[in-house]
Amino acid sequence: EDWEETKPCIPNGFMVENGWKLMIQYYQDPKNTKWIGYSRMMSEPLVATDRQFVQKGKFGKPTWSLFFQDNKGENISPWHDLELYPSGGDSDAAVVNMMVEIPMGRMEKLEVNKETKDNPIMQDVKNNAPRFYQYGIPFFNYGMLPQTWEDPKQKDEAGHEGDGDPLDVMEIGSKQLPTGTVVKVKVLGVYSLIDQGEVDYKIIVINANDPLAKSMTTPSDIDKMVRERLVDWLKMYKTAEGKAVNELVSDKMAGPKEAMEIIKETHGYWKAGRKQGTI
Repeated sequence: EDWEETKPCIPNGFMVENGWKLMIQYYQDPKNTKWIGYSRMMSEPLVATDRQFVQKGKFGKPTWSLFFQDNKGENISPWHDLELYPSGGDSDAAVVNMMVEIPMGRMEKLEVNKETKDNPIMQDVKNNAPRFYQYGIPFFNYGMLPQTWEDPKQKDEAGHEGDGDPLDVMEIGSKQLPTGTVVKVKVLGVYSLIDQGEVDYKIIVINANDPLAKSMTTPSDIDKMVRERLVDWLKMYKTAEGKAVNELVSDKMAGPKEAMEIIKETHGYWKAGRKQGTI
């Protein structure tokens, strides 16, 4: 029996049998998060064009990786070999270098892999399946600060340990920044997120060359709606995965002074970790 003949709503040649079965499974369980991957598997990564990279594997698969290279074609680590402070910059100024992992508007959860040699950017996985944002479309560029480390052996004032990662950064400018972009950013503030008992700082910045940068110095310069959206995202984005609401130490963003103190402190932890061979 020709399976297509028994499905009058499907013209012959329009769909293969496996596609029909897959569509049936979707409508039987449309809220299953595994379908997100099907909508993104064929997409291409948005990668910076002003640096040398080597991509391995297929984008959208757990094996995909993006390696940074120097001008000699040698692999380098975006965590350890990129500079935290801009060339000729002042460490006391509220300006640092950010490395973009997830561009504004992209759903793939990409991050520097700490365990792999040379720390390539890879897609985060769960149960060997690529992870995607499910709460909504990111309205910010997300990334990390090189040469920083939230040392798990160090605790904040409330006794929360560091999460063992480089500092996370959310860039709230007007332009989408591709994965792998290294950009000078102006530090505006910080939120302190508590994730499973660990402190996970979120540094809020804006591209120093963004048209809005000149008018922003402190949290009060950020549009109230943007601040509210940041708080909502940080608290709620994991609920789309069935997890609990995240805890913020305060819904009020701390200012650039506090943020720079955290950056300098975690830069010191990074230096110590490198010297000790911990990272």
